Parts: sequence; structure tokens; C-alpha cells
Amino acid sequence: MLSFIIWALLAITVVVVLSYRSTELRTSTVIIGLLLFAYTVIGNPGNIYLSILWVLFAILVSLNIPEIRRNYFSARILKLYKSVLPTISQTEQEAID
Repeated sequence: MLSFIIWALLAITVVVVLSYRSTELRTSTVIIGLLLFAYTVIGNPGNIYLSILWVLFAILVSLNIPEIRRNYFSARILKLYKSVLPTISQTEQEAID
């Protein structure tokens, strides 16, 4: 149990530092992949838990491919974002034009 807590704190620390430094996605993916590989080799994870982590990592890797990211993630998020935004009134549209 202590090993899991140490690895979880290490993973959270790595993600926070990568986010704080605004590391690009490809570099972040490599670093997280190395951490996951080290956890697989050194740590003592359960098989189901480890499988879930590798599936989540595969999703992260797929985000590095621009076509997949644009078509499956960004487009859906943008569509949702547009549906939440209020419509522009006629006065606002005239001011923009």
C-alpha cells in the first residue's frame, strides 16, 4: 500500500510539474510513458489496474496524432462549447461588423 502511495504522489508531482512548465504534449507523453514503464517494472501493480493505466496511456498517445485529436476530441469539445455559449444579439453583431 505504501508503494502505491509513493508512486501516486510521484505521478501527481510529474503531471503538476509538466503542466506548470507548459511542456509540449509529445514531451509530456514520453515522460509519462517512462514513468509508467518504471512503475510496471519496479512497482508491484495489480494486473487490472496496470491494464487500465496502459489503456489511458494509449489514449494519451493517440492525442499526439493531429488528425485523431482534431476529429475526435477537439471537434466534439468545440461543438459542446458552442452550444453552451449565448448567441450574439443583433446589436453586438452590428458592433462587430
